[in-house]
Amino acid sequence: MIENKSQLRRRIRAERRELGAYQQRLHGRAATTLLSRTPQMNRAMHIGIYWPMDGELDIRCLLQRFPKKQFYLPVLPAEPHPHLRFSRWHGGPLTFRNRYRIPEPVAGPYRAPNLLDLVLVPLVAFDPSGSRLGMGAGFYDQTFEHKQLLPGIGPQLIGAAHQLQCLDHLPTDNWDIPLDMVVTEKRIYRCR
Repeated sequence: MIENKSQLRRRIRAERRELGAYQQRLHGRAATTLLSRTPQMNRAMHIGIYWPMDGELDIRCLLQRFPKKQFYLPVLPAEPHPHLRFSRWHGGPLTFRNRYRIPEPVAGPYRAPNLLDLVLVPLVAFDPSGSRLGMGAGFYDQTFEHKQLLPGIGPQLIGAAHQLQCLDHLPTDNWDIPLDMVVTEKRIYRCR
């Protein structure tokens, strides 16, 4: 039976949550080490990162590995505006939680998404071609929709996931923005 996007989300999120805290930490450190060796990460100065939720791969230790780089967390837009903003984050605790209960900074400075060098993107599932299944709200796809018309413009989009989130093939829609690369605890997938 072929699973639709909703079924895939439920299944993969459940599998991801089954990873214990120790495995989660090991996977995050291994993926961070692999990512740290890439030219994309080493060249980038302005990097979008995310706050991990619901078993997502935790790569926040990149801030300690690269103290001279500037990291930015996504800030959800006020409804109905669909585009994320990215606020500078120095690694400290966050007290505000958005409508999805994800911690985010309460103030800027902000950086326009297209002025970031790379964006580390959370995901539910991916395939080796760079197709990404997110949570379904479409914030990343809408924020970076310009990459469909101008593929070389804007930041590199790098998915971060546990290896168990890799599928042979994902169903996609015409508005889905593909990833340039994906990092897991096992390897790096170069998609574009």
